[in-house]
Amino acid sequence: MKKGLTKREKILLFSAGLVALFYLVFQFGFLPMYSRYTEAQVERERLAEEKAKVEANIIHKPSIVDANKDARDRYDAIKRDFPILAEDEEIDAVLTNLCVSNSLIPTSLNIDRSDAVAPQKTQNEEQDAEQPLFTVITVKMNVTGSIPSLIGLLDDLEQLPYIRLANVSYSEGRGDETDKGSIQLTFELTYINPL
Repeated sequence: MKKGLTKREKILLFSAGLVALFYLVFQFGFLPMYSRYTEAQVERERLAEEKAKVEANIIHKPSIVDANKDARDRYDAIKRDFPILAEDEEIDAVLTNLCVSNSLIPTSLNIDRSDAVAPQKTQNEEQDAEQPLFTVITVKMNVTGSIPSLIGLLDDLEQLPYIRLANVSYSEGRGDETDKGSIQLTFELTYINPL
């Protein structure tokens, strides 16, 4: 005699099938849709914030244009006082001429670019905004001369805002008129990086 499934077994099998069907619909239908929905909500909120910022900028556009113009004017004023980044030979010539014009005789000169930040040419505007505007180059120079000549050099440096005397060391000579003192000078030259 062939025995079929009892009513109770049929109900259990049907219930198990329904549970499996609900699980599959929940796992592969509802959860992915809900995940996409929450991602879309987050993206919508981000775009709403971005829209609010753009609208605020549009409302404040005249003040932004004025601030940008003021910043460019200040930048142009700064550029008048500082030259574009120079080569070592030009730095050597400027400092040597400055010392010689004040009766100081250069004996050695050492240009140190180790702390200087070299500008990098990039295509990306964000990276350009992060480029430093100035480069400071340290130059150590040994000269022979007198204190009045050194004071004359200091007076000349007041007229050159891009050259700063960071350190001075003076050693007297033997005391006679022909032997001048030994002076160690440390200059810091500030240059604008080329854009």
